Amino acid sequence: MGFAERNLILRSERVSYRGWLRGVSILIEGLSTSLSDRRAVVTGGANGLGLAIARRLAVGGAKVLLVDVDPTVLNRIDEDGLSAGKAFAVVKDLSEPDAAPFVFDQVAKTIGRADVLINNAAWSFHKPILEVTVSEFDRLVGVNQRAPYFLAQEFLRQISREAVRPRDPTIINIASVNALAGNANLVAYAGTKGALTAMTRAMAVEMKEFKVRVNSISPGAVETFVTKNLVAAGMIDPPKLLESYLVKRFASCDEVAELVAYLCGPSATYVNGSNWVIDGGYLAQ
Repeated sequence: MGFAERNLILRSERVSYRGWLRGVSILIEGLSTSLSDRRAVVTGGANGLGLAIARRLAVGGAKVLLVDVDPTVLNRIDEDGLSAGKAFAVVKDLSEPDAAPFVFDQVAKTIGRADVLINNAAWSFHKPILEVTVSEFDRLVGVNQRAPYFLAQEFLRQISREAVRPRDPTIINIASVNALAGNANLVAYAGTKGALTAMTRAMAVEMKEFKVRVNSISPGAVETFVTKNLVAAGMIDPPKLLESYLVKRFASCDEVAELVAYLCGPSATYVNGSNWVIDGGYLAQ
């Protein structure tokens, strides 16, 4: 092959590559704006997965209200994509009986209404079944099961009262692979997450009249500040934990947030009543 022929091929490849890059750029731009009409409530938004979800929705153009018992949530506004005026934060313990009405009162005062509810807030501990107290069990249920139930109730109540209902209202419940696989020292926690996946299916059926889509996500091992602390405390041994995973690493919060964004977006309007597992192949074996 002569020099001129090789040069022609290289120029052709560069043109083709530039065209491919432009196509990818257009696709990403389209994805980033696909949530521009969304108004979302994200619980557990101060750190970890909830914060990553809130940021991903905000970057996509959504208005977001972050809710957390940790006052740190108030400092998240104006950080990394959570711009003031489009992102808001409120401190609330979701185990309290008035949590759901309080949150949706804040919705009215900040983002106006909500067409997305992300039930992400959760509480957990590693304890043998013989050592769990009634108060610990009750708090687990209060945060992990009762709060998502009554937040979904308030979400539906808000939508049912609107003269013009929002397009494609969506609830996503963040469950866990512990809802689907048994692990020692997590019995009470697993019970609440199993309940959440069961409630997801029942909610989807009951809310069909209002065209509310309800799905759940069951992550495996996710790298958050909580898991980092458990590793540091010696309560989690990463090599041992990941023995049962096909992908030998923790998921990033951003990976799960991308799945949330998809389920909230226009490409997922046919997805309803399902539980999405993102677990690095943990349940495949």
